[in-house]
Amino acid sequence: MASSLFNISTYSRFNLSDSESDIAVFVKEYGYRIKKQLDHEQMGGRSSFTSFVEKNIKPPNLTWIDENYDKFIRDTPNECLASLSYLSEYGYITSMEYAPDGEGIVVGHSSGLIQMRHGSTGAVLCTLRSIQFPPKPVYAIEYSRVEERVCYAACTDGAVYRIEIPNLVASTEDPPQYCIRADPALEYLNTQYYGAPGISSSAVPFITQRSPALSLGLCADEAKLIVGYADGSIKVYDMETQEAETTYKVHKLRLQFIPKKLQRMHFGQVCAVRCHDERPCVFASAAWDKTLRIWDTRCQVGCVTTFEGVDVCSDSIDLNRDHCMVGSWQPTEALTVWDIVARKRLNIIRVQNRRPDIDGEYIYACRYWRSMQYNRKGKYGIIGGSGTNCVEVINLHNRYITCSYPAAGSILAVTSFEERIAFGGTAPVLNIVTFHDPKHEKHKTEAEEEYEYTKTERWFPDTDSDTTECMPNIDPSTISRPAVSSISQHVE
Repeated sequence: MASSLFNISTYSRFNLSDSESDIAVFVKEYGYRIKKQLDHEQMGGRSSFTSFVEKNIKPPNLTWIDENYDKFIRDTPNECLASLSYLSEYGYITSMEYAPDGEGIVVGHSSGLIQMRHGSTGAVLCTLRSIQFPPKPVYAIEYSRVEERVCYAACTDGAVYRIEIPNLVASTEDPPQYCIRADPALEYLNTQYYGAPGISSSAVPFITQRSPALSLGLCADEAKLIVGYADGSIKVYDMETQEAETTYKVHKLRLQFIPKKLQRMHFGQVCAVRCHDERPCVFASAAWDKTLRIWDTRCQVGCVTTFEGVDVCSDSIDLNRDHCMVGSWQPTEALTVWDIVARKRLNIIRVQNRRPDIDGEYIYACRYWRSMQYNRKGKYGIIGGSGTNCVEVINLHNRYITCSYPAAGSILAVTSFEERIAFGGTAPVLNIVTFHDPKHEKHKTEAEEEYEYTKTERWFPDTDSDTTECMPNIDPSTISRPAVSSISQHVE
């Protein structure tokens, strides 16, 4: 009886012998079926496989890439500095941020990997790896405004990590083409940065909660840290004590008793948080409840302004002066600009010169162009998503695409520093490009080009003979009276 329980049947319809492998036969059979199906479809017949819709898959039309190159990149300073492919095991690029000096980029992946790359070439300088399973994505990274070589990362394991970046010298003028030479700092950085306490001093859990952290922001004076969580709560932490001073959260059971116009807190996942660069108490947040809210840390009750009509599903909001730019995941009218002082929507950016063959905008990443020289007033915005298959630099004033960079896959993260723009997403490729608008250059007239500012002053001698020698061909009638009187006085 026991032998019958453990008797395993070895029946196979292929009647394999002991020397043959089942896997090799199955792969051969599968290849034969696929080849037969392709031959059948090329002859115009119906597929033998069950399908709800019968349609022939058309090859993608990539002619727009050549048209885009001729329109925005050819004969312009716009170019691609780096397009680096990496292992797909690293996961999607979910967040990235340029260093304040522009020499490095911190990139967060969906596999929990954090890489520090060169700012212009994208070469990997150092890496932080996670050893926990399953790995958790890093959805937000932001540099410290006060401390040098320090950034904070929000991870879905519920912790906010403080990362100390080593002082690795890699100049922008003479960038490395590959990973920089061996450095002792690289040895201890390839360690875990998850766990409590962290075994590496370069990255330790700064704040730990149970709910996944999806977004974070640092105040202008860096006295407080704002973190948005997946349970719909926003916590304001004190940077010195690392304790939560204020928690903005409403229970779902109480929502049915609060009118919609009086709700002053999020009840969806808070996927985006941005702090104001000039006002330490002001920050903006967006959640999956399709609202954009403006907060003041001095107000303990809730937000001070609520904007509806946005569908933000990723970190796609940005602040500049009195304006907030929002990118929604919707096919049309996805890019909007709001006035946080007047508490109204300023513009719906309907792009005029976008190609007509796209299925929709569907914005995942939205940022102002960070350039103190050319974009202080927030004239240019950078967007990317899953609809356009490219990253677009849009002039928010005239609603025109100034430059467009094709990308493989959906764009989930965008960052910029002066003329450089870095972006990445679902495709295992990191791109770094340059952006330059021809309107930035000052127009030089012919008079300005011919005039020489290094000419020396002309001196008139005292004697009459010397004066006549200096001006032999000058007609006295052509000289104005003030000039003649002054010369006569000088001769006298």
